[in-house]
Amino acid sequence: MRWSTAAALLIGVAAAVAAVIYAGAGEVAHAIRGLRPSGLAVLVLIHVPIVTMMGLAWWLAAGKHPPATRGRFVFARFIRDATGELLPFLQLGGVLFGVRALGGGRTLLVGAASASIDGVIELTAKLPYVLAALLALLILAPQSPLTRPLALALATTGVFVAVLVLNRRFLVASLDAVARAIRARWPAVLALDESEAREGVRACFDHILSAPGRLGGGLALHLGCWFLGAAEAWVTFHLLGMDLGIWQALAVDGTVAGLRTFGWMVPAAAGVQEASFLLAAAVFGIDPATAIAASFARRGRDLVLGAGIVTAALLGGAGHPARLPLLRARQRPHAR
Repeated sequence: MRWSTAAALLIGVAAAVAAVIYAGAGEVAHAIRGLRPSGLAVLVLIHVPIVTMMGLAWWLAAGKHPPATRGRFVFARFIRDATGELLPFLQLGGVLFGVRALGGGRTLLVGAASASIDGVIELTAKLPYVLAALLALLILAPQSPLTRPLALALATTGVFVAVLVLNRRFLVASLDAVARAIRARWPAVLALDESEAREGVRACFDHILSAPGRLGGGLALHLGCWFLGAAEAWVTFHLLGMDLGIWQALAVDGTVAGLRTFGWMVPAAAGVQEASFLLAAAVFGIDPATAIAASFARRGRDLVLGAGIVTAALLGGAGHPARLPLLRARQRPHAR
């Protein structure tokens, strides 16, 4: 872990602890107990279809002839999210493990290229969702001081997306670096020399971008996933005993999603997410303890689901489709 990543994580954890102290540790604990294991199970179950949709969006972003089945892409997306949540201090760790779950050789290369494009599509789909949340906030609470920072977050995200879309060289160069890192760590997995990998990255981009219809389908799926996040927030607050309307849930969840933009350097947005929930929930009179409990419920959902997916992958048999190829790579002499 880089010292800057470690420092950002420590600051984020300290901010989360400060938020708990502000809300009252006892009150937060009481609110979380109100969720109960059954409530957490509900949150996990309703999140599974959303991750499945994101896996299908990734499959669509892999071009006209994806190197793996839809089921494999869906499983790889679960691995991608699980390792990202369980190992937040590893930069791009979730993406690398997810891509590795697809296979080796050129499958790995196409997986990396499509994951990069899928990430841009997911971020693009976030823009109308945050805009909808901003409009809801302006209608429901026009005097809220959150409208300005949320508008700034929306504009910042929009500029970042525009840079990514217009600067294709940046994406290609980034993937070249990822390919070199994979080849250095798992030489038997990529099985391509530097020139082949470089040309392969460019060819993957050309192939993927030649299927705009599939990319549009991925955008629609990601947009649906973002709006389903508002439904998840509505369920979460109801499980915590708060009678929140669906439009209020959209305003809260979209505000949290937008404000997390300012925490992109902090692993798992530690502290940033808690502060965002505090600010957004306060607009609708939700007490700080319940707001922090809602944030922790989301983290608990992701950790439980992530631990379950990784455990299933580790326990999968040699012929099981959910077996992580990474495990077999570690058995090779080159693997560390």
